[in-house]
Amino acid sequence: MIRNRISVWLKSSQFTHTFSPDSRGELTQTGPLSLHISTGAEAYQERKKMIASKLPLLMLILSGVSGLLRTHAIPRLEERNVALGAEAVQSSTGYGGLARYAVDGSLETNYHLKKCTHTAQQDNPWWRVDLNRTYNISRIVITNRGDCCVERISGAQIRVGQSLRNNGNSNKKVAVIETILSGHSQSYQVQNAVGSYVNIFLPGVEKILTLCEVQVFVALTDAHKASLLPEEAGLRNLAIKGRATQSSLNGSGMWAGIGVAGNAIDGNRNSALAKGSCTQTANESSPWWRVNLHLKYSISAVALTNRGDCCSDGLDGAEIRIGNSIENEGKDNPICDTVSSIPAGQTVYYNCSSLLEGSYVTVVLPREGTLSLCEVEVFGYSRIYAITE
Repeated sequence: MIRNRISVWLKSSQFTHTFSPDSRGELTQTGPLSLHISTGAEAYQERKKMIASKLPLLMLILSGVSGLLRTHAIPRLEERNVALGAEAVQSSTGYGGLARYAVDGSLETNYHLKKCTHTAQQDNPWWRVDLNRTYNISRIVITNRGDCCVERISGAQIRVGQSLRNNGNSNKKVAVIETILSGHSQSYQVQNAVGSYVNIFLPGVEKILTLCEVQVFVALTDAHKASLLPEEAGLRNLAIKGRATQSSLNGSGMWAGIGVAGNAIDGNRNSALAKGSCTQTANESSPWWRVNLHLKYSISAVALTNRGDCCSDGLDGAEIRIGNSIENEGKDNPICDTVSSIPAGQTVYYNCSSLLEGSYVTVVLPREGTLSLCEVEVFGYSRIYAITE
């Protein structure tokens, strides 16, 4: 007897279900992977109609399972290449191989088509891209030259950080390139790679550095969600039920003693210190403020409200750090973002370039000064419900 098989693959979230008709023609689940239905050739059309009539109900059941899984899901994580079109420089230029060719979006590996960089032959050549803001980088992809000289890139170091000391080549080393096949791209997953500069540094004597593309990826929340204010995206302020502390309390002047740490999580954005809703430390080196959220959360954004009565430049350069450690008062936790400036009395939202897990949010001023915050709001998801598809 000729046997025919109708195979239907149905997927729900990360699960694939297998159903088959039993002796009575009813669909029963027989395991994962696929829906296999075997029929005799003489009953093919009848069975086909029966299965077609069952599929809407089956899809409804599976969508219900998917709904259960997605009820508390966070937005789907996506990646974005933040190096694309960014400003790039290198230690020298040879044979017309400009630094910007490595961030032009082209994966062409033939150097002669002017799509790859090229330094002069020199000691310790390097290439650097300025991302124009601080990111928590998840992976870096390097594309090697394909028309010749495949071995030149071997031994190159990938460095990420905030400093331009030694042209950025003293920043944290996150990966070392052993070899990349001719004309191929190699992806490097990196951990705790936080910074605005990415360097490719090739140590050695009389070396030439050639790169055909450098892609720097960060994980982003769904683009639509990211375009909304956290409240509009259905996120709640996690800080309002937290416990706040700070490095010191201003003890001089007209408003001495009123700028306590808890003022920044009272739910009030009033920007006048005299109204009792802003914090204020003493003038000191690297003042900080921290909130304990009590639980670990996946945090996507932090909003800061600046003083409106004076001193609006007091937050310039402040760093927002998120993590689970209170070593060094939490000032070494991963960076969500760095404050360039906030207009007087205004609230600015800082979207972390990737979801950061932590129970502590620290705002630190990495210089001498007074740290004053009129409100700190923290938005994210409970780790219990942080389910990604």
